[in-house]
Order: sequence, then C-alpha cells, then structure tokens
Amino acid sequence: MPGSPHDVGDSHHFLYRLKNSPANGLKFPPNLSQLQPIFCCCGLDRSSGCSGQRFDSLQIPASRWAANYIVLQPSPQHSIQPLYLIMSRFFSSGRARQYQLEQIHKQLDARVQWVRQHKNSLIGLSDQQLKQRFESLRLESRQVEKNPGFDSVFDRAATIGCEAIFRIMGFRLHDVQIKGALATANGSIIQMNTGEGKTMVCGLASLLRSVKDNSVHVATTNAYLAERDHESVRPIFELLGTTSAFIGPDSQPAEVRKSYRRNITYAPGYMFGFDYLRDQLLVRDYESVTLGRDVLSKINGTNFSHQLSQTSHNCIIVDEADSVLIDESTTPLLLSGPAKSTNESALSAYIKAHQTSITLQTDQDFLIDEAKKTIELTDQGLESIHHALNQIGQLQLCQPWSKYVTNALYAERFLVRDEDYVVDDDKIKLVDQNTGRIFDDRSLRAGLHQAIEAKEELPINPPNSTMARVTRQRFFQLYDVVCGMTGTAVGSEAELKHFYNVDIVPLQPNKKCRRIELADRFFDSWDSKLRAIVEEVLQRRNNPQPILIGTRTIRESLRIKEAIHQHGVDCQVLNGMQDQTEAELVSEAGSPGKITIATNMAGRGTDIKLSDEAKAAGGLHVIGSQRFESRRVDRQLAGRAARQGDPGSCQFFIAADDPVIKDYSPLLGKRMVACADANGRCRRDFTQELINLQNQIESTSFQRRLKLVQQEGWLDNVRKTMVGQ
Repeated sequence: MPGSPHDVGDSHHFLYRLKNSPANGLKFPPNLSQLQPIFCCCGLDRSSGCSGQRFDSLQIPASRWAANYIVLQPSPQHSIQPLYLIMSRFFSSGRARQYQLEQIHKQLDARVQWVRQHKNSLIGLSDQQLKQRFESLRLESRQVEKNPGFDSVFDRAATIGCEAIFRIMGFRLHDVQIKGALATANGSIIQMNTGEGKTMVCGLASLLRSVKDNSVHVATTNAYLAERDHESVRPIFELLGTTSAFIGPDSQPAEVRKSYRRNITYAPGYMFGFDYLRDQLLVRDYESVTLGRDVLSKINGTNFSHQLSQTSHNCIIVDEADSVLIDESTTPLLLSGPAKSTNESALSAYIKAHQTSITLQTDQDFLIDEAKKTIELTDQGLESIHHALNQIGQLQLCQPWSKYVTNALYAERFLVRDEDYVVDDDKIKLVDQNTGRIFDDRSLRAGLHQAIEAKEELPINPPNSTMARVTRQRFFQLYDVVCGMTGTAVGSEAELKHFYNVDIVPLQPNKKCRRIELADRFFDSWDSKLRAIVEEVLQRRNNPQPILIGTRTIRESLRIKEAIHQHGVDCQVLNGMQDQTEAELVSEAGSPGKITIATNMAGRGTDIKLSDEAKAAGGLHVIGSQRFESRRVDRQLAGRAARQGDPGSCQFFIAADDPVIKDYSPLLGKRMVACADANGRCRRDFTQELINLQNQIESTSFQRRLKLVQQEGWLDNVRKTMVGQ
C-alpha cells in the first residue's frame, strides 16, 4: 500500500488486484499486503455514463472481476483524504485485521515461550558472564548489515534481559510484559493497560533495540517521568554493559552531546525535537561559510560533526505514543530565541492595545465567531482604534496596530486564566489543552503572549523570534524505527500507519480488567452537573471508596473543590506541574475515602495502589467531569480505575454547555436542555449522539493535522528552491 497522501476528487476510484485471490471470491476484506495497486482514475463505474476506456483497456474477464479485483471510492464527505486511510478503514473492521492480529499474537506467544524455556541456561552464569553474553550478541547482530533473523537475535537478547531484570529487581516479568517488549522492539506500538508495568517493558525493549542500533531514544511525556524511568532501569543496563543517560531541561550542551553518544538515551519527547532543531541551526551556520571552510577545520583540528548532539536517528520508543504522535502533533516544535532589542515604547504598545480594546463594543467595533474562535474588526472598529492611536501618540510597532488590538481582544474573550494559562511568580505559563499540564518554557507567538501579560497587568517580556521549526510528524519520520506503547491506541491505527508507518498490537492484560463502566449522565447546565457530581462524591465517600475526579481545566478543578468543601469534606487538587510531589499525591489517591481532583493527565504514569479496605469498598471510582473531543482521551482517564485486576469503576457527567457540545454542536445542547427535568437531569440518553459528534471532531482534527504536514512540505520545498537559486 502506498503510504503517501493522494488528493482525490469525489469521482475518483481506486482499483486494486488481489495478489493471491481466494477461491470463492472476496468473502472478507483481505490483508493490505494481499493487494497490488493498479491505478487511480475517473469513471470506473460505467453506469455513471463515463466512457470507461481505461477500465476496458485492462481486458479483465467478467468471471475474474469479483474474485480478483476490488474497487474503492472515497465518500463525498471525505473527498480529500489519504488513500491509505480509505483502505485502512475498509479493512480494519473486517476479519482480515482480526486474522492478522491472531497470527501476530501466535508468533509472539511462541517467542515468549522460547524465552521462558531458555532462561534456565543463564541461571548459572556470573554477572560478568551474563554481560559478556549480551555484548557478544550485540557484536554478532552488527556483523551482518541486514540480518534476516533479527527475531532470533531479539529473542536471545530478551532471555538475557529478563535474567538481568530478575537479578537487579528481584522479580520475573509476566508473559504480557515480555510479549510487549518483543512487539515494541519489532517496530510496533503496543496497547497495554495502565498498571501493567510499562516501565520495565520499555526498558527491556530499549535493551533489545540497542543490540542492533547504535543509539536508542526513549521519549516520555515529561522530564520527571524520563528521569524516574531511567533511574529505575539504569542498573539493569549497567549489568549488561549498556550505557545510558537522561537529558533534562537543565542539561548543559556538553552533557547533552555526551548523552547522545550512549546506547540508550531517556528524555522528554520535546527535548529530542529541540536538540534536533539546535543541530539544524549549527548545520545552517556551518554551510553558510563556504570559502576555506574545510581548510580552516583542518588547521584548527576541529570536526564539525563533533559539535552536533544527535549523530543518528535509528530508533525512538515513545511512551504514551498516541498522545505524543497524534494529540500533540497539531503543534509544531518551534525553537525560539530573543528578538532584536526592544525598547520601552515597543513593549508599551501591548498595554496601550489592551486599554484600547476595553473601549470597543461587540458587534459594533468587532465581530466574534465563537465556534471558530476568531475576531474581526469592523470598519467602525478600525476607525476607532486608529483614532485612539492618534490620541496615544508615537509608538514603536512591530506589526500593524490592528493586530495588537485583535490580540488584546482575543486574550480577553477567548483565553481564560486557570484554563488556558496560569499566573505563577508574575509569569504566564501555558496549560496544554490536551493534557492539562503546565509548561514553563512555552509561549504564544505573534504578540499574543504579551497581550495576555498586558491583560493580567504583568511585566511585558520582549517577544521571541522563531529560529527553527519542524512538525512532530516530520521529526519522528527521521527515525528508521518508530515504536512505543500506550493504553489507548486502538482506533488510531490508520493515522499512525499513514504518518509514521507503524502498526498497533493490542495486548491482553496480565489479569482480567474488572472495571465497571457506568452509563453517562446528561444535564442541562454546568450547575446541574456540579450538584450531581457532589452528590455522587458524598454518597460514595460513605463506603469509604476512593474517588478520582478528572477535569478538563484547573479552573474547573477549583470550582469542584469549592463545592465539595461547602459540605465539610476535604479533597486534594493536582495542578499538572509534572513533578515528584504530584506523583506522590497521585499514588495516595487509592486510600480509603480519599478524594482527588486532577486535570486529565496530572500524575499520569504513576500507579494508584489500593489498600485492602479500598478494594473492599469497590476500588477506585473515576468521575469524568465532561467528555473530551477524542474518545481516546476519555479512555485514558477511565483507565486510571481497575488497574492490574483491581476492582474499580468510572462514569462521565456531561452538560449541555460543556465545550465539546457548545463549540461543536449547539443543537445537541438545545435538545439536552429541552428534555431536562426540574433538577436539570436529562430524561433521555444522548450517548450515541455524543459518540457521533466525537467521531466527526476526530475526523476534522485529522484533516487539520494532514494539512499541517502538507503545509510544512510546501514550505520545505520553497526553502530548497530558494537555496538552489
């Protein structure tokens, strides 16, 4: 199957021939590998009136058509769509995908048994002998440039790795953990339930890849998890003579370069991207000096490659892969630097723009599109702001005055404190809308960050200028192998395959999941929903059952906390700071009667262990304060309950004025309000309507990510053309 996007019209069809056709025709969707692309053309359906010349030129006998060929036409509502996605959606729901997964699991199960059977041969070896065995395996695998039997090499490496884990950690890995490591090392993204021990799976998988690759990069969602996970597995690596390192935000350049020379490097995912961009700046500066460049290098005894941090992109293992590769991929990685010196007049322009925006009237001076979140000044508004500028006097402007005022209006109308950003130590810190995490080192572009500072009456910092950028899709495509793990990858197979050429392998949990998923509850407003959440918390707390309330924003967390406090009940709020304190608080969320409120991703990656009393009370109960745009994010929150065979439950509360409904389907919100009773509770179930809405949003989000990649490709071609001239 081709993996690149094709722009197609509604009348385009895609013709494929089965390489090995089933005897009785196309009884079920075949595996993608069974198809051989023929061509894409218009008018294959001769009943539509087209001449069908290309169709006729194939001279396909009618008796062979049904058994050997298949024609697909993209639906009109998705007329511009990658060919792979059309095919993947067609096949992923069929028996072919199921058959393919069955074969993969049979092979993995057989390999796990082989690892188990050969572990006894290593028990009598000393630590030094075990290390020598692993180093010999690494040398053996690299003697042949393309070893056809890498499964065998990985299996033997897994046997040694499992023995090393036992000697250091004191426990044997479960079969599902070994299975996950083998599948990951083979280049897949595994779906593994939370609490199944992904830290050890990732460590073992990185060991297996280090047998073949010069360097293996392990990307986590934040610096705390990267450092914690690395410290957990570092003794295992050392036992087998494998070098490793951790790169954090505070790592110095010399230390970073040294870390990338290790066999395995742990870091938050964005660090790998930013280090790549820094290298690109060095390459650009180096290539700008052409006259006598090589001569000077020889005279000075310097080697330019030694200044680069990343020397190769062999393999990257991504933790929480769907979040990193899909949810965060709409935001390109931008490496910014200080702008040219900005004087006081230039900075005061943001304050003056904020003061001017306060005087403007909605619908008269500017128009707001709530759904698209856009603001447009009217002719009257433009006249008003330029009159205000004349009154202000001379200002140093870095962009049109209308842009300053529009940014001020946007900051005032659309960016909410404790939802989109927080104020900490007189600084604006952005909140990731996908995860709820707070970032110290991110800023908005084009003067919008300074507009927020003016709104909050904080010191105005000079804007940064973009020095280099790359989309996350483009960056990860640099790697020969992209693999990883997550708890919620199923449903995203097509996009992950299209952008990163990686398959999904779902794994069964070591212990059967006992989570009880209760039906969603619907309400006419936030206030009605809040009352119901508080009632639910008070009722379950009497058991005493531990409760985790997952929210979308910090502001929402604080409102729920205040409502619960009014009943004399204490609760703990996590703010998404991604540090050790947060992880410790999350680990205590399984105590009997404990109530924890957190943004969706706060403390993720930390196990919530239940006491016997908490298990007897029903285990952890997760309350979702609303549904997200993506059902994967909903599953991430629900997955906090019932880990490792523990009891647990989850339930979502949805209001008509929740963002997912208010922004994307106001009509659905009106129907919810219309059927609510006196307590604000909807008398009917809107689950299916909400599922359909989320599917539409996810489709739109994919189109946006696809467009971003296409734009980046266009910009790259423009840059190459300009350099060539």
